[in-house]
Amino acid sequence: MSLKKLIKLELISALLLSLAIPNQFLLLGSFVCGLAALIPHFIALEKAKNLKQTLLLCFIQSLCVHLLSSVWLSYFKDFAYFTYGASALGTATIHMFFGFFFYLPKILRTDDLYFESPFRRFINSNTFKVIWFSCVYTVWEFQKSHGFLAYPWGTIPMSCYNLKLVSQITDTTGVRGITFLFSFFAANIGVFCIDFVNSNGKKSYRKNFNIFSATLLFFMTATVYGLIQYSIERVPVKHMNTILVQQNYNPWVIPDDALNIYESEALTLKGAEDFKKQGKKPDLVVWSEGVLHYPFPNGSETHYRFFPEQSAQNPELRPLIPFLRDIDAVTVIGGPYCHNMEELKFSNAAILFGRDGLYKDYYAKIHLVPFAEYIPFTDNPIMAFFMNSLVGFAVGWVPGNEFKVFPVELSDYPGQNVSISMPICFEDAFGDIFAGLKKAGTEVFVNITDDSWSCSDAAEYQHFMIAWFRAIEFRTTLLRSTNSGYTIVEDPAGRILYDLPLFESTYMAVPVPVYENFLTFYAIFGEWLSGLCIIFMILTAICVFKTFHDRYMSVKPLILKELYKISF
Repeated sequence: MSLKKLIKLELISALLLSLAIPNQFLLLGSFVCGLAALIPHFIALEKAKNLKQTLLLCFIQSLCVHLLSSVWLSYFKDFAYFTYGASALGTATIHMFFGFFFYLPKILRTDDLYFESPFRRFINSNTFKVIWFSCVYTVWEFQKSHGFLAYPWGTIPMSCYNLKLVSQITDTTGVRGITFLFSFFAANIGVFCIDFVNSNGKKSYRKNFNIFSATLLFFMTATVYGLIQYSIERVPVKHMNTILVQQNYNPWVIPDDALNIYESEALTLKGAEDFKKQGKKPDLVVWSEGVLHYPFPNGSETHYRFFPEQSAQNPELRPLIPFLRDIDAVTVIGGPYCHNMEELKFSNAAILFGRDGLYKDYYAKIHLVPFAEYIPFTDNPIMAFFMNSLVGFAVGWVPGNEFKVFPVELSDYPGQNVSISMPICFEDAFGDIFAGLKKAGTEVFVNITDDSWSCSDAAEYQHFMIAWFRAIEFRTTLLRSTNSGYTIVEDPAGRILYDLPLFESTYMAVPVPVYENFLTFYAIFGEWLSGLCIIFMILTAICVFKTFHDRYMSVKPLILKELYKISF
């Protein structure tokens, strides 16, 4: 197959994967496209003639997926094209590196010299090809979604919102279980297509019967497990009366936080009135990320006690601290936390206020957005100069280093509390962050997010889709209080109990269910499936190179003898 045809296959794969995850045409994505997306990718890599072609095909597929699915990154303020372009090139380059692993077994398959062994026969089998592709692709998505440069967007699990039964396996495997399942299916279909063409349809079914059976067994097992988990009647042990505020206020357009505070106050008052009509009091009020602009605790409490000034059009709106005191609820608001004013050390934080309206504590965002919120080595003048020249800034947030939980007293359950944690924006994409918070005692995850700058429904739903798995992985209620969407309350089975429309200034006042607190298999063992895939890849690599070495040593005397004859 010519290189041009192989590239066409990769373009088809990129298009299908971009349609599989939430996009402007299919706002919740399509698992059908997700199942099909990797089939042309597998076929192209199998048909690649050499390592150079394999690397190129991986680069093209990943680059196109990123460019097609993350267009909204081009709205990322003054350094939009740097973020959009650099993240696309970075992602594609890393996937290109994985091309070496996709190609690795072909070192023996393409060997022209005769050397037979059981291992070599196994490597040439369709069973091995399917397992190998699934493992490498799973590790690729694992690597893509972890570490400093992690960017979990454009991944296979993002297509699975409408495949809720199969998605239930993530409390055991994490989202990489879905990656493995989908890539196993795609490779299975891929080897069948290749054999069907090569043999004109003869015996291709019989030849691939075992791998077909394994694929069917995997999906049936996942579906049965999901049916059981989805059907379990989970009874809340208590409820937390909560007001989630969605201001729909873009701070990049109007940087002053006074109007944002006024809008949030007005929506909070409506929520409090809703509870009052039911004879209840709010326990928790949540405003989104980045509402406050003045850092705590360095004098901001004094500022927000007296300012902003009362609005003539809205006389019921008051400065922040007196307002929160009158609401009489624990309140979470996104804003900066100051570690050291002289050194300008600030964190992107969730600020916690008590029922008296006063600052109590904070949670600092641990996993920051690389080269947007956090820039490494900026203490080095060369790096600082480079970043200032390139994007106009070289100072970022200070990452947090502590998993914190906070008690919220329940008005309907005298003497009882709920332990909440407050992962911020980008952090809702990372199971390891949530695992740390869960092990610290979290009973309800309260995520605050600001994606208002994206100006895109697809961006909002993509972010939601990534966060959606966290409730299932840890069987814990998830709240998302966002600036512009998608604001939701999700139960431990992935059901959306309450939600708000995108890009509207609105609120919800709802009783949030709190379920029995326990640690899931995934919470305890984390990315064990990716670890198994890595072990399999390492062992295979060792066997490949050992087999290649043994073959070389066996023919070396013959080669030397022929060279001797030629020389003399």
